[in-house]
This record gives sequence, C-alpha cells and structure tokens, in this order.
Amino acid sequence: MMISGDLLKESRLRAGLTQAELGARLGKAQSVIARWERGEVLPSLETLREVVRACGLDLAFHLSRFDDSNVTIIDQHLRMTPAQRFADLIARVRFHDQLQAQGAARG
Repeated sequence: MMISGDLLKESRLRAGLTQAELGARLGKAQSVIARWERGEVLPSLETLREVVRACGLDLAFHLSRFDDSNVTIIDQHLRMTPAQRFADLIARVRFHDQLQAQGAARG
C-alpha cells in the first residue's frame, strides 16, 4: 500500500524537510522515514497522523456511506474522447449559467 508512503513523502516535501530532519522531529532514524516512504514498512494510522502533524499539516478522515450513484456517468465519460468530454463540460457550464441567470431575474 503505497498510499501511506506517498502521503508521508508529500507531507515531508511540502514542509521542506529532509528525511533526516523529519526523523529528528519524530525521534526516528532517517532510515525509518525512508522505509515508510518506500512502502517497505506500513506505519499505523496514528503514526501517519503524527508524521503529517510533524510536517505542520493535518490528516483528517471521515466515514460516509458508499454511494455508487455516479458510476454510470463516470463510465460514460471514460468512454468519451477528450473533445467530447470538453463539449459536455461546456454544455454543463452553460446550463448552470442559465439557471443562475434565471434565479437572478426572479429576484
């Protein structure tokens, strides 16, 4: 699971820290930070949060009900060419603009 490694590396880079500097903040060796970032060792969720906090960032999670109501729309868009997706986007923006104009006209 490279998500945790990528997350840790991104946090460290955003903070402008080297692996050694981050390790010093956490009381860990640079080699530990490197192993986490490479995905060789998977830190716990609490450790992830501690590392991200040490970088001056916050890691927040929320749980929600699974919703696959957009799967059909996503599948349709994946089958479109980039030009078709762009045309669809323009049409949606125009529709949204029309709705806003109608709402403004009503007062």
